[in-house]
Amino acid sequence: MDARFSDMDGMGHVNNAVFLTYFEEARMAYWMHVMGRKDLSGMDMILARVEVDFRSPLMAPQTVEVGVGCASIGRTSFVLEQDMHEVSTGRLVAEARKVLVHYDYASLRAVPITPEMRAMILAASPEAKQG
Repeated sequence: MDARFSDMDGMGHVNNAVFLTYFEEARMAYWMHVMGRKDLSGMDMILARVEVDFRSPLMAPQTVEVGVGCASIGRTSFVLEQDMHEVSTGRLVAEARKVLVHYDYASLRAVPITPEMRAMILAASPEAKQG
């Protein structure tokens, strides 16, 4: 992802709120890849919590790469960990930890992660702890 001029704030670096957008774009790409989906229709997860640790400033027009992996998986939720590095130097820019809930938007409630989904998540992140 390229940091754009419009992502900058008055301090001359990418605004902290924009980091969430970068992380979200990577999370959605991860989910579509892991679940073998081509688009966002049938979305079945919802963000319940996010923590971000800002490690170093990012400026436009620097480029970042965002990693995503599952740290743990429970009955209805799972934890994703993400890291963001500036591409040309490898410098760590930020880290995030997110709790996602497998969610039924029709009934507006959490639902158990299916065995098939669990297997797909674990195949993408074999180091994930099961709980």
